Amino acid sequence: MKGKVLSLGAAALLAGGALLLTGTANQSNAQDLLGVSFIDNVKPYLEFRPRYEYVDQEKTGKKDANALTIRTKIGVNIGTVLGVQGLSATLEAIDVSALIDQYDPQRTKYETVKDPANTRITQAYLAYKYSNFVFIAGRKYVAIDDHRFIGTVNWRQMPQSLGVVAVAGKPIQGLDFLLAGVYERKGIVDSLNKDWKMDKMPIVLDVNYQVVPQALRLKGFAYLLTDIHNTYGIKASGKIGLGNGVTVSYLGEYAKQTDPYQKDNVATKPDIDTDYYRLKVGASAMGFFGNVMYTYFGNAGGKDAGFSTPLATLHKFDGWADVMLSGAAKGFYYGMKEWCISAGYKNPVIGKLMIAYLKFDSDKDPGFGKSIGSEVDLLYAKKLTKRLSFLAKAAYYNADNGYCISECNNKEDALGKNDVTKYWLQLDYKY
Repeated sequence: MKGKVLSLGAAALLAGGALLLTGTANQSNAQDLLGVSFIDNVKPYLEFRPRYEYVDQEKTGKKDANALTIRTKIGVNIGTVLGVQGLSATLEAIDVSALIDQYDPQRTKYETVKDPANTRITQAYLAYKYSNFVFIAGRKYVAIDDHRFIGTVNWRQMPQSLGVVAVAGKPIQGLDFLLAGVYERKGIVDSLNKDWKMDKMPIVLDVNYQVVPQALRLKGFAYLLTDIHNTYGIKASGKIGLGNGVTVSYLGEYAKQTDPYQKDNVATKPDIDTDYYRLKVGASAMGFFGNVMYTYFGNAGGKDAGFSTPLATLHKFDGWADVMLSGAAKGFYYGMKEWCISAGYKNPVIGKLMIAYLKFDSDKDPGFGKSIGSEVDLLYAKKLTKRLSFLAKAAYYNADNGYCISECNNKEDALGKNDVTKYWLQLDYKY
């Protein structure tokens, strides 16, 4: 552990240079050579996030998982690079260490917790801001809206980051966009890592227009994922105040998925033709809140896969037990229909409490019943100090028939056919 933390410190020093430690001497040398300060406005940041996770899954023959892991993040934001106004940089590294390692992949006889010991440069990018536009090149976190299609997966100790060449901007009042080419993916585990040739990069296009402040925001998007699929969609969302502190929110989203525009790491293009939609309404007043959401994942329709969101922050959706994770990442072959009802209370003194009930069903009957299962999720979160927060949550998945990610006609081949219980306790310190 000590060696890993020292290596993270070295990574931060690469970004901050001798300015962080020795003051004027080395800075003067850089100025003599370059005529400008090499870097300026340096702001380091740290995070320590210990977490305990318990996993019990029935009928697998594996022991219950007990994982105590700690995330150590060291990063630096550099406000000015080479004296160029508007040119900035970020460098960040994360180490994940297992203090109690009774979990797979650390020890295969236990249930799985997707926080293996690992050390990685998670962000390393340059950004140039000009007028209302910013140009970005390098590895960084990419989160779009609520992470339903592309997210950081920051719940896991090692988050997801993407290598991008991108431009984002606000050309006119109310309109913003992101256009990015993705040349690499660094997933939450190394087995998800992927590289693409520059002429075959996944393309991300996201355009938003604020029609009415807060009340109506429209989105159009195209996520062209090499080797996987093309996704085209639209979304409308907003919040409306009804007076007396009552606010109503809504969301409507539709997407169509087709064959990928390009292939790089696969022998043949997948054959995809399916769709998706999501509807959500919510209300809040005096600290209380509640939401009802319906999500539909289209079935494969006899082709290679159902609708999928492989770059999403999947833990945020479809139940915290992560039983639906494989289907959302690879496609529910027979589709999936999900109801999620949640309610809670949030107060700066008390903290945040929430409960959610989720029901999952296949769109088409695989031959052994449409009911996949149901789940109850519980959460309590509290900010203890300015820099320290606490979180406790639990997930209880009650299995029924399960689901398939490829064609299957008997329950034995299905995923999600076993009950799952998970608990988490977490502290998060940021500086």
